[in-house]
Amino acid sequence: MAMGTIGKDVFTDIANAIRAQNGETDTYLPSEMAAAVLALDGTRDGAPFQAAGSTGTGVISDSVFDAIAGAIRAQNGLTETYRPSEMAPAILALTWDVGVKMRAILLADGTLEFNYRDGRSSDVPGAVILDAWEVDAAGYSSASARPWDDVKLDVTRVGFDSDFSQGGLTNGNHFFSGFGSLVEVEGFEEMQGVGSFNQAFSGCASLETIYATEWAPSSNPSGSLPFYSCGRLVGGGGYVPDSTASVSHLTLNENGVLTDPAADARDWFNCYLYDDGELVLTASATPATGRTLVTGGHLCAQARYDSVGYQPWYDHRDDVEAVAIAADMGTFDEVNTNYWLYGHQSVAEVSGMGNLGGVRQMHHTFNSCDALTEIGLSGFDPSSLESLDYTFGGCSALVTIWADADWALPAGVSGFQTFYQCTSLVGGAGTTYASSRAGYQYMRIDGVGGAGYLTVKAAT
Repeated sequence: MAMGTIGKDVFTDIANAIRAQNGETDTYLPSEMAAAVLALDGTRDGAPFQAAGSTGTGVISDSVFDAIAGAIRAQNGLTETYRPSEMAPAILALTWDVGVKMRAILLADGTLEFNYRDGRSSDVPGAVILDAWEVDAAGYSSASARPWDDVKLDVTRVGFDSDFSQGGLTNGNHFFSGFGSLVEVEGFEEMQGVGSFNQAFSGCASLETIYATEWAPSSNPSGSLPFYSCGRLVGGGGYVPDSTASVSHLTLNENGVLTDPAADARDWFNCYLYDDGELVLTASATPATGRTLVTGGHLCAQARYDSVGYQPWYDHRDDVEAVAIAADMGTFDEVNTNYWLYGHQSVAEVSGMGNLGGVRQMHHTFNSCDALTEIGLSGFDPSSLESLDYTFGGCSALVTIWADADWALPAGVSGFQTFYQCTSLVGGAGTTYASSRAGYQYMRIDGVGGAGYLTVKAAT
């Protein structure tokens, strides 16, 4: 434990600063000063007792100053280091946010917590508060007008405490616009009284979930482009908003973006891209041992994704050479494959399609997979298919699509330009591609009921 010589006047200044903040007349031993700083709460300001200055020096352990500096940092939320001579001014500079008001509170774990109460506090056990801002009940005219705008990329989670709705917020415009790291929102039912949500979540490209235990707004909220560029957002019913989705989708029904945490039926599977170029889609929560992982993440099985770029591996799409759909993917009752491999021009092999069950939508699944020459659908049950828009669009090198002999599309299925520009495609009976034969109707065994592009896979 290091010891050092320090002037007595330094401790007198620190003690005077504490008394200036708490308005009391206590005297403090050096070892008591850190606790006294931690006890400051801004509610006891008064005319402080000023101890007389003293001269001389003494030997003090560094741990005393470390404790005082730590107490100052705990109060101001900063990471500064302080010399002994800087501690008194730092104590005098402390301010407190008191009074009942709506606040946005930034926590050290990346949570932005919204509450309405007297003073700064958090409902998160052991939370470290880094900063806080008063929320204007009238809302904000732009994202830059929000007092928390500078920390928007630091927030990974938003939580509304059960008291927030008492604050009287009327306008939620731009509240979370540009929160590029935000993944989850909890307690959104506290926003039921808000009347407008213009661009409320615009640009939240990482946002997956908005939890609300109920949603019965007191008015019909308005708002343009509330979910612009929220390509990963999935409602409890699997709905994914496109960039033009309106505020009418701010609901808990099957076409809404909200999820009731007590009735969350979404299934999530994992995606692991390894350095050998193989992308594995699996229900397993852990990547394979002995392999080098490039990137990973998860997707919602039921989600009806509506755009490119939502995939966790998307920034590495040019590194994907093979895709393996694991057998454990068969544990999911519903899977939609929209845009899974859109624009993946290096993919030459896809295996395990037969491990998918309950597939309903296959929009743009393999669109522009220019290196793909064949794909196997053996074991794939088509009976739940509903929509096949551009499923193989732009697969100019695709020659063969293998399928079981009993393959048959269900009644009611649709699909625009399912085989758009699949110029190399040949069915098992010799049917070649033609632009007039690009619709979903040709997703059948060639020669069985007419021309088609599927070829029966011979038993082995």
